[in-house]
Amino acid sequence: MARESTLQTKCIQHLKRLRIYNINIYGAGRSGKGAPDVIACINGRFVAFEFKIGSNDMQSDQVIHKRRITENGGLHFVPRTLEEFVQIVEEVRADELG
Repeated sequence: MARESTLQTKCIQHLKRLRIYNINIYGAGRSGKGAPDVIACINGRFVAFEFKIGSNDMQSDQVIHKRRITENGGLHFVPRTLEEFVQIVEEVRADELG
């Protein structure tokens, strides 16, 4: 089974190929516990990604961040594969989600 960090790396490479602004949030204490793995700006939309593999679920602090982001009009996704991530990015770029 692939690791979440491997998926995250591939997804960031995809964003870079598309020249989409993104920030890779590391688990440093300054970023806040539970902060999304990657934050991007896609067509002016605030989009957060929390990468998970298989049946791995978000932790409670990650759920809190998701709620705060969506309550403020941002988008938050939990892609589990590169293919799912690519589809989400394309839908946001086409403004089909917002």
